[in-house]
Amino acid sequence: MALSTEELILIMLALSAGAFVQSLIGFGLAIVSAPILMFIDASLVPAAVTLVTLGLAIVNTWQYRSQLSFKGISWAFIGRIPGTFVASALLFYLSANSLELLMGIAVLIAVVASIFKFAVEPNNKNMFWAGFAAAIMGTTTGIGGPPMALVLQKMDVMKLRATLAGYFIFSCAISLGAQAMAGYFTLWHLKVSLISLPLVFLSSVFALRLAPYVRAEWVRYGLLILCGFAGLALLGKGLS
Repeated sequence: MALSTEELILIMLALSAGAFVQSLIGFGLAIVSAPILMFIDASLVPAAVTLVTLGLAIVNTWQYRSQLSFKGISWAFIGRIPGTFVASALLFYLSANSLELLMGIAVLIAVVASIFKFAVEPNNKNMFWAGFAAAIMGTTTGIGGPPMALVLQKMDVMKLRATLAGYFIFSCAISLGAQAMAGYFTLWHLKVSLISLPLVFLSSVFALRLAPYVRAEWVRYGLLILCGFAGLALLGKGLS
């Protein structure tokens, strides 16, 4: 699982680009970076993406701590628990091609839902299922943000960033435990993630400085275009 210097630089750039997007709109690190990492080395996903997301979530939670509140999302934490057990079972039985297909479908679903501005009320029932779906998607592919973001998208932007960041700390920690038990999280993933974190944190600081001046819609449209191409490419790779 040795990586060339060029591959490592590309991994760092992909993760930092994802960190920039996530720090601006609340989620997106995995959607931006996971498809690129999958093409470089499929074994990097989901563990390396999840670990970097955890590190970024800790930083984002501190950056937006004045807006942090878990009021109304407790059922998402409850839904996360059974979802993680289901995801752990999937990790044992899914092949690399199946993971690529799953990731491609997950990305495209998120893109289509965002384009049509699909939203559901953040009641207890919907929060439970959002947490359940996020657990499965996050643990198996590293992309766990869309279900929560879709349910919470009507929330104030600053509170949304803070709430998702706080949620990701909890969810990523649980996912990493499940990935470790399934053999998907090793010392090698830890090393790659730690090497990438300084640039990821720098991107987060840069995003925080730009946040008051950059319209989230601009970032969102660029993200949707990128994700659409990435999702289609992954579907093609998984079917090949």
